[in-house]
Amino acid sequence: MSKEELKISKSRNYSKLIRWVAGPVILLLIWQAAAHYYNQPWIFPSVTRVLSQLAHPLRQHYASGSLLSNTLISLLRVILGFSLAAVVGVTLGIVMGSVTFIRDIIEPVIELLRPLCPIAWLPFAIVVFKLRTLPQLFGIDYSHTIFDQVQLGMIFVIFVGGFFPVLTNTLDGVTGVRRNYLLLAKTLGASRRQIFFHVYLPASMPMILTGLRQGLGLCWFVIIAAEMMTGGDSGIGYLLIYASDNSAMDIVIAAMLIIGAVGALLAFLMRRIMHSFVSWKPKEV
Repeated sequence: MSKEELKISKSRNYSKLIRWVAGPVILLLIWQAAAHYYNQPWIFPSVTRVLSQLAHPLRQHYASGSLLSNTLISLLRVILGFSLAAVVGVTLGIVMGSVTFIRDIIEPVIELLRPLCPIAWLPFAIVVFKLRTLPQLFGIDYSHTIFDQVQLGMIFVIFVGGFFPVLTNTLDGVTGVRRNYLLLAKTLGASRRQIFFHVYLPASMPMILTGLRQGLGLCWFVIIAAEMMTGGDSGIGYLLIYASDNSAMDIVIAAMLIIGAVGALLAFLMRRIMHSFVSWKPKEV
């Protein structure tokens, strides 16, 4: 690349960066001006008040903990619920896609339950699991760790939220495997195990990863709503609604920004993982 081309490339990158930054900066300036004009921080806080909350993530808020601690608790709940949904959803999807008899038995039940919103399971989860925590599942009343804040009911609701996208995408991926691949593998003498690991799994991997990405995003959405509605006392969703009840809108908006940022980060990480696993897919004819 010549010096002139390098100069043009840098100029384009700077121009693109300016366009990306200009929108948020203009929005922040309008926000700050409007907050100064109304002068009602309990309704419409200024940018500086919100940034002050974000700049001190360890600051304690009431008896509910800090922004950082509540965010970590929500993330832990999501990771546990999503991991369970991923294992069960992928396994069951592969089994249903590979064995027609099992699919015919289970699919009607799946289609009956799948349209239900995960939040609709909250009353059921509260009644069945009450406020039991993960350590209590193993007979430990208090472990004095962060796991004491992991309620089984929330894990169940998160599991439901992530399970169906993972299952349906895995099932579609497995059933969408080309019959030519299977016939060729059988012709070459491949065993059932070899067909599974070298045909079914690689061919269905893009759909499986798509289901995992969708499931993770839905799990994050579900936990925020669950924390707002149940009788828990921790989590970023709980802190948001608690701060709203106390007219602390700067904390509310800070929590909203954290929720959006974490959701975007989770989506970015899943896209990177998908790219590393299926980098071959665009080359397929």
